Amino acid sequence: MVRLARSLRDMGEEVDLVFNGSEESPPLEVVRLREEGFTVRLFEMDRPTIGGLLEFRKLVLSNAYEVIHAHRDPALRFSFLSLVGVPTPLVAQRGTTYRPKGFVRWILKFPKVRLVVGVSHAVREALVAHGVSPDKVRVVYGSADTGEFTPKGIREEMRSSLGLPQNSIVVGMVAALVGKKGYPHFLNALGRLSCRLATLRALCVGRGRPEKFREFWEPIAGQVLFTGHRGDVARCMEAMDVVVCASTKGEGLTGALREAMLMGVPVISTAVSGNPEVVLHGHTGLLVPIGDEHALARAMEVLVESPALGVRLARQAKVLAYRLFTHRLRAEKMLNLYGELTG
Repeated sequence: MVRLARSLRDMGEEVDLVFNGSEESPPLEVVRLREEGFTVRLFEMDRPTIGGLLEFRKLVLSNAYEVIHAHRDPALRFSFLSLVGVPTPLVAQRGTTYRPKGFVRWILKFPKVRLVVGVSHAVREALVAHGVSPDKVRVVYGSADTGEFTPKGIREEMRSSLGLPQNSIVVGMVAALVGKKGYPHFLNALGRLSCRLATLRALCVGRGRPEKFREFWEPIAGQVLFTGHRGDVARCMEAMDVVVCASTKGEGLTGALREAMLMGVPVISTAVSGNPEVVLHGHTGLLVPIGDEHALARAMEVLVESPALGVRLARQAKVLAYRLFTHRLRAEKMLNLYGELTG
């Protein structure tokens, strides 16, 4: 939402932001956005009150907003309830292939929600399968910061700061430590290779408790590094030779793949949800079946043993990423969709 808002403002559009929260303890991001000159308001969307719904309704009417774009389920529920009878069109954002839950499943089908934007064609197909009219589901890929996700030539520096040997082969995962991200499969695949590749290291970047997966990483503990949440993902990727997505379900289109492709790091992904739309096997990366640890291990081994292949895949992936994932392109596509509703 914030990336899109900044891009739209850069294009000359007026954008106000609404966050889920309270003015008593505004998130740091809200403070920063206000310093940038954005008008930012907070509403308790998780537990809406009649007063809050009426206040938001009044806000929309008094500012004559042309479009309301709800990026999360709480925002969609809140906006829908608040704006019953208000003609302002509502746009819903969907980032996963999961079945919409509860009341949201019905909200998406109401005429009040004029468009539903999915982050991949796989998301669109899932929404249509769940009963949303195909006529109102559009696809706009997410974006990544091309300035941030550009190699800065700090590979040795990052490996040193992370405690990784300079001569190691570093395979990275950038994902929260949750089950659907496929860490057990990733770690088991590494275990298959560790006896043959003594210099192999896994760099796992993401919030969560490694203890959840202890049984999978303990046999190769000396070769696995969990960093926890990092605000410098692009810098961490500079230390990696390969980026892996081992996810098993729910992805719309994995953000770490977009970022790695922009960085020029070779990628391997399971054929989950929207990922095969951009990880074209043998052209922009390698695809493996979901949950197939043998295939995942083999794909990693292929890239380790064939650096020239990795360079070629990464180069072609970077070209595709610049064609699909820039902030400007995403904002232009969203602006065109908004225009369909207001023109």
